[in-house]
Amino acid sequence: MSKEGKARGTAGSVWVPSRRNVLRAGLSLAALPVLSVITPRGAYAQSGKTTTVQGFETGADVAAAEKEGALVFYTHDSGAAAAAICEAFHKDFPKITARYVSLQNGSLFSKILAERGARRYEADVIQFSDLGTAIDFQNKGGYDDYHSPQQKYYSLDHLSHPAGHFFWIAMGFAGLAYCTDRVKEAEAPANWKDLLDPKWKGKLSVKQANSGMQFTEWYELRKLYGDSYWKEFAKQKPTAVNSRVQLFDRLGRGDDAVCGMAEWAGYQLAHQKKAPIKFVAPKDGLPSSPMANGIVANAPHPQAARLFTDWLMSLKGQTFYQENPYLYYGSIRKDAPAMPGGLKLNDFKLLVPTDMKAFLASRKQFNSEWNQMLGLL
Repeated sequence: MSKEGKARGTAGSVWVPSRRNVLRAGLSLAALPVLSVITPRGAYAQSGKTTTVQGFETGADVAAAEKEGALVFYTHDSGAAAAAICEAFHKDFPKITARYVSLQNGSLFSKILAERGARRYEADVIQFSDLGTAIDFQNKGGYDDYHSPQQKYYSLDHLSHPAGHFFWIAMGFAGLAYCTDRVKEAEAPANWKDLLDPKWKGKLSVKQANSGMQFTEWYELRKLYGDSYWKEFAKQKPTAVNSRVQLFDRLGRGDDAVCGMAEWAGYQLAHQKKAPIKFVAPKDGLPSSPMANGIVANAPHPQAARLFTDWLMSLKGQTFYQENPYLYYGSIRKDAPAMPGGLKLNDFKLLVPTDMKAFLASRKQFNSEWNQMLGLL
């Protein structure tokens, strides 16, 4: 079921979940892999004249955006995260009321495709949790073509190919986590293969197949260890839940001993609440997924969509994404400050899909295998 809400000044929607990610383990940002399917070739062209407002440059007609008076943001993020984003934007632009739809990545994609198939155009801006979904949506003609003046602060490798459809708004990653009330540090899993130890049977948690990050983890660990890894993992009879909040709530209560899909930002929020959990960064690396954000074609509020996109891409928006407790994302922007605690993306080793054709082609296999493992097929 989708979560929808509004942000009007201090009102805003209050959704129980929280979330988000950042990243971990020693691959420098400059060394992030170039994704051949989406790497722009050549320079991008800025769309029209620009205006500076609220300390950032925008290509939107601000007066027209305020006259539109509304913005609809579709996101894979939690309701709490989406509400925080919409409220922050509304605070800077009080004449624009922001609403959101919050769904897991696969469900969000199905919703937007169904709406467009019925010629219902309700979303202005959409954010997906993995590049594969964003590229699929681009191939279906789902994005408007907008060249933000903020693009100059991003590597061409971190924009859609061709540029103008979407940008990498942030990076998310997942490692391991365990309940310190149930597991001693000396006995805790240190690497991905440690999850295959029979002692964890019936004590592990993961996410369901509609999670973009879970898909990325499946794909990257399959590359590292081969098909046999997930076949052995299936014997552990993991519990799957729908959201990151549920994963860490269960772990904190001791319902599960170990989480095999522990997203860093979700961990950070749970840790701040004094949950008895600890994060582990496996030395082989952490599956990582760039999140993609773009303006939807036929957006009902096109100028507000441009203004919102420029705000998200700006240093102001990216700092918000890094510092808000419902987000805690790592920014791809060239001049991004350190994250809370002084960490930057190049402090982490990231496992990012590089062959997007193979990544996209494996989605059906993942859905089938994952749902069979969970007893849903």
